Amino acid sequence: MSATDSPAGHGTTTPSTASKRGMDIVMLGHTAAGKTTYVSLMYDAMRTGIEGFSLRAGDPGDHDTLVAAAKRIRKGHYPPPTSQRAVFDFVLQHDGRDVLPFRWRDYRGGALTQRSVDSPDVKQLHQDLTQAQGIVVFVDSQRLLAGAGAVKEMRRITVHVQRALDARDGLVTPLVIAFTKCDLVDIDDEAVQLRLSEPFQQVAAGAAASETVCFAAVPVSCGSRELNIAVPVLFSLLYALAGRALELQRSVEGKLGAAQDAANRITLGNSLSAWWNGTSSWAEISARRRREALAEYALLEPLLGSGQRLEELLRGYGWAA
Repeated sequence: MSATDSPAGHGTTTPSTASKRGMDIVMLGHTAAGKTTYVSLMYDAMRTGIEGFSLRAGDPGDHDTLVAAAKRIRKGHYPPPTSQRAVFDFVLQHDGRDVLPFRWRDYRGGALTQRSVDSPDVKQLHQDLTQAQGIVVFVDSQRLLAGAGAVKEMRRITVHVQRALDARDGLVTPLVIAFTKCDLVDIDDEAVQLRLSEPFQQVAAGAAASETVCFAAVPVSCGSRELNIAVPVLFSLLYALAGRALELQRSVEGKLGAAQDAANRITLGNSLSAWWNGTSSWAEISARRRREALAEYALLEPLLGSGQRLEELLRGYGWAA
């Protein structure tokens, strides 16, 4: 029991922020991997909704920018490569109700090609990946099949990713490898699939052996024939919902345990002393902890329902575990 819970004090408590935080999804990939194109088409597809799930942008300006970009892309006007980082604040909605805020970070730092772990760029990348609740690596399928240089670059990215996963200390982490431009390669050819997956075999094996890393390799097309546009973000959000639900469940259980602990200390003498001194009695502390638990459970319940529906949706795509 903390000092703020003691009846010797005034019982001031700090509300839990666990349920109020959004989540971060970090998007990695080299220039021209299709990240800018993807986020525009993904948002445009999700804003209108897929079986009850939709996105809204936190900034109306981002909404306008992404929708306009999606229209240009569908007319064949693709955005030029850029070295600038982009951050978008979105909210996942289910049946028109806000479910989970999240931040989509497009990481284009020079750290992706650096080997030293001591450079400022690499340190920032490691921090971003370690703190992220989801990681999506975008891979240019055409470029990866074209030469050994791209394979080495992808292996460097996987080293950064694996290092961050090892430092996350058991946190639930969705990891998606999105193979872009798959409409420009023979993605159904087993030999092509083997060559594309080869740089990521170690990460995939590590994920398979982990109880907390949820891995998916997803072919994506943002060209004339769009394919799996929503899957990378929905897969990430499914496990983010699961992780947030687990976090809230533990918080609820902790508050209920604290409420019971306080209830076990209730005595008539303590109640009279607290009344006389103007402090919080154990009875008041117990009641407050129960109210906090109920408030967090009210946040947990819709997450559980939305998570189940989202898992069913992704199972239809063939991507949920």
